[in-house]
Amino acid sequence: MSSSPLHAIMNPSSIAFVGASNNFAKMGTMQCLSLIHNGFPGDVLPVHPKEEIVLGKKAYPLISDLPYAPDLAVLVVPTGLVPDMLEDFGKLGTKYAVIISGGFRETGEGGRYLEGRISDIAQRYGMRFIGPNCVGIINTQLPLNLTVASFQDYNGKLGIASQSGTYVTQTLPYLHKHGITISKAISVGNGTSIDIVECLKYLGDDEQTTAIALYIEGISRAGDFLEVAREISARKPIVAQYVGGTKAGARAGLSHTGAMSGPDYVYDGLFEQAGIIRVDTIEDVYKIGWTLASQPPLEGPNIGILTNSGGPGTGIATTCNRHGLEIPEFSDKVQKKVKQFIPGHASAMNPVDLTFHLDMSIMADKIPRILFDAEEINGVIIHGIMGTAWMDMMFSAVKTMINVSREKFLKLGEVDLDNLIKMPLEYKKPLVISSFFGEEDHSVRVFNENGIPTFESPEKAGRAMAALYEHFRIKNRPHDEPNDVAMPENVKTIVDGVDTEAFDEYTAKKILRAYGIPTTDEALADTLDDALNCAHSIGYPVVLKICSPHIMHKTELGMVHLGIKDDESLEKAFNSIRDNDGDSAILVSEMLTGDREFMAGMSYAPGFPPCIMFGLGGIFTEALRDNAIRLAPLSHNDAISMMESLSSRALLGPYRGMKPVDMDAVASMLEALGRLALDFPQIREIDLNPIIITDGMPKVADALFVK
Repeated sequence: MSSSPLHAIMNPSSIAFVGASNNFAKMGTMQCLSLIHNGFPGDVLPVHPKEEIVLGKKAYPLISDLPYAPDLAVLVVPTGLVPDMLEDFGKLGTKYAVIISGGFRETGEGGRYLEGRISDIAQRYGMRFIGPNCVGIINTQLPLNLTVASFQDYNGKLGIASQSGTYVTQTLPYLHKHGITISKAISVGNGTSIDIVECLKYLGDDEQTTAIALYIEGISRAGDFLEVAREISARKPIVAQYVGGTKAGARAGLSHTGAMSGPDYVYDGLFEQAGIIRVDTIEDVYKIGWTLASQPPLEGPNIGILTNSGGPGTGIATTCNRHGLEIPEFSDKVQKKVKQFIPGHASAMNPVDLTFHLDMSIMADKIPRILFDAEEINGVIIHGIMGTAWMDMMFSAVKTMINVSREKFLKLGEVDLDNLIKMPLEYKKPLVISSFFGEEDHSVRVFNENGIPTFESPEKAGRAMAALYEHFRIKNRPHDEPNDVAMPENVKTIVDGVDTEAFDEYTAKKILRAYGIPTTDEALADTLDDALNCAHSIGYPVVLKICSPHIMHKTELGMVHLGIKDDESLEKAFNSIRDNDGDSAILVSEMLTGDREFMAGMSYAPGFPPCIMFGLGGIFTEALRDNAIRLAPLSHNDAISMMESLSSRALLGPYRGMKPVDMDAVASMLEALGRLALDFPQIREIDLNPIIITDGMPKVADALFVK
């Protein structure tokens, strides 16, 4: 049995409901009615100060009048009443609650105070609760429904955790219409006691749930979220929409649930590292989530496409290719089998394009059987199976020519799909359907009723199939743990000795070298003679820079001189820097000559561990913004995946005669940077730019640390 408090919350044997009455216009009444109507098998105990019977159930005037401590308390009452009522349940012995009431931290200081009170009360009595500011929970297996809308489908497969209540209640008719059945749904609300991390862990352990869908406005425990999600995604698909990455989205999320959001690129890195498939719309959360929940795994990239029109077939093929799938030309053996059933002008190569063809037995049985049976194909997408909706379009034109009722005419268009809907399980290969018709078509209804995902556009069908392959790659990608390496000796003394906001470059690089991160060979000079001696020791050409913790942007101030080749040039550069700053030390550094420049860095986002960044460096860093983010600590494979995710990743290979970059060496740098950040949280920002590649090996040419 799961140790999660959600196991008890989602499976109570008795529920006390405070806030329901016999007034059907009240939210609490609607929620209690859903609980009863959807068949909750346990005791329902309404609490109402005046009414003796609520929705056919005996009511109790006070919480203290209840005959026993219920497993679960539900509160849909004015905000100010919540603390005292929660305490009454605590005194009674109830350990779990769902607090629907809003008006807490999302409203400002007063709401934050009240939220703190209920948190303290719950801790005092050993209670855990969902909410506040949520819309309830659903368990279609028990069944249990605490939302304002009734569900129609029991024992579903898709688990949902949402920081918006609407997305687990108002959408229930939409889900039913599209054949999407849910296992569990949790409206997280403010997540005060039980947050989205615990919800994710619970759904990951839930045997009924075959895929998980998340709606996220902000994560406060990103490190824990990453750890939980990475473990789950290796065995169960997770799809998520994150909406707080823009200025408007962040403001809306804060006023909605009080969620602290972060930049989009940080969540991109988190989701990639965690193995979460990110989507852009709530429609994709449901429909791609349903594809992942309902279909067998896609265990290879090769997709067979069957269509009755060239345009949709091309749209599917293009979308699949863009998302990493292949549409291979069928072997002669497969083409020969297909050609038995298609007109001479039709293509059997892939996509199989029947053009205009009304023999639906060919589209719904004969050719799909060939494609599923082909070892060279891993999944099948079909566009254009249509029946009653097409006949309905025809009826208005032909009704004067035939003596048949509309009902009988439509019946002629019903396609026999019995064999097709069994093929995914029979062959253990996924099937995705594209159709421009909806529930008005008998075929679409049959697909929906039998768990075959159906999309209203070819491109959406292709994207859903690509999500299946994305999960296959997530499951099979190499997994390793971050190295547990002790903090280097004496570094703490160095860091503690810095009493300025920024570290000077020489000190920053000394710390980098202690962590095994290669930097330029360099030395400090106070006088011209010192600088000349340093240059002779290092060897020309050299670089001269001001070295001061008070000057973070040296180049813009003319305090960096590159490519100094002799003593005379060095003297001029030294004097030029001294004219601008007569006191600070001057850094004499080797002049690196490389063929590519990258950069790495570290920064923080609210609620996140250190964010490690790697990308294209040099003077084009800000303009091109080609970089990737991962959270510390990084494993070696995390670091490799950062590099492989860059748009400019070709530059890491043997590009135009240049040696390939030693990616293991770069990965080791990024791993060490993550350890450094975790060892010294007082360092809030690190910028290593540029990292110059010479003969394939990386070396840090400039470094900035900021507290």
